[in-house]
Amino acid sequence: MKSMTGYGKASLTRYDISIDVEIKSINARYLDLKLYIPRDLSYAEFNIRKMINKALSRGTLEVRINYTDHREPNIELNIPKLMKYNDIIKTAMNHLGSDEQVPIEILMKEPGIIESNRKLDDDQDLNEVLIECIKLAIDQLDSCLVAEGEDIRNVLSSSLSKIQAAIQEVEKQIPIYKSDLFENMKKRILEILGNVNADVLEQRLIQELAVYIDKYDVQEEITRLRSHILTFMENLDCTRDGDIGKNLNFIMQEMQREANTLGSKFSTPQTFRYILIIKEEVETCREIIQNVA
Repeated sequence: MKSMTGYGKASLTRYDISIDVEIKSINARYLDLKLYIPRDLSYAEFNIRKMINKALSRGTLEVRINYTDHREPNIELNIPKLMKYNDIIKTAMNHLGSDEQVPIEILMKEPGIIESNRKLDDDQDLNEVLIECIKLAIDQLDSCLVAEGEDIRNVLSSSLSKIQAAIQEVEKQIPIYKSDLFENMKKRILEILGNVNADVLEQRLIQELAVYIDKYDVQEEITRLRSHILTFMENLDCTRDGDIGKNLNFIMQEMQREANTLGSKFSTPQTFRYILIIKEEVETCREIIQNVA
């Protein structure tokens, strides 16, 4: 199990090329990748996205890459462009009646005067350093996500233990509650009947009373809650790769539904605090697993 919140950073210098990669991740329903790279490396954007998509399935990711090339530049002067720019500037000066010389620094600033013969997309050294540095950053991020995932697993396990303990306490009160409810309602009915000789009516009322009390039986809800807890724990202990966060969220939705039903059917002064614990821990788990991938 992994978290979706983490941080990974890597720096690599080789062949006089320096690459820095920084990856930040927060939780999201889907993968949302925001990539910030120098214009010189824009040719590699597709491959970079492909690498990250393969490593991570969900989360909002912010990836920043910085690049510095310390190698001797492979550049040359574009003489035809230089001459053309010079002619254009001279023509403009003639129209203005100026006899000044064209400053060389102005010509050298014009785009395309100095050209690089190095094609970065075919630069094996650069691409080797870039790919390796991205992998290192992803590995560091993954380690961070796994460590955070273990912390989440411990919190979830603790919450499930509290829920199980609370369910046991609630279950102890079921027979007592049903017995007290039956006796109190029977006594009230007999008081209403008074001295009326209505044995048949009394028997019918008691039968209806038994059916009514049976509606307050929450054993089914407790059984389903325990089943969901077991399934949840099996998913927590699962070692398979893949996104288990969605499965856990679905299970927790079912647990919340059963907890609400339990609270509406069987909330007594003796059980209220235990039902409250169940609801609080279920809500805590639901919030936490939003960050589980």
